[in-house]
Amino acid sequence: MAYSSSTEVLGQLMRFKDKNIVKISPKNYTLNNGVECCCVGLKSNDGIDFSVQAYGKEARQLHEQATMMATKSNNASLTIPY
Repeated sequence: MAYSSSTEVLGQLMRFKDKNIVKISPKNYTLNNGVECCCVGLKSNDGIDFSVQAYGKEARQLHEQATMMATKSNNASLTIPY
């Protein structure tokens, strides 16, 4: 299946109740070349890890969506520097 954005991938992964967001890169995290980056780490109850990454404008959208989803799951303190 093809996805059009990282936020779509995150939404699809979170539809299954057995996954939790365990890491979100800091808001406005920037690579050495100046490009914004967001990485969201997820873990399923069966121990499988997932990572969703985005760059540029999409990184801001992914960070916003992941933070909102983590807050809904009562995992509000997940922003961890990379």
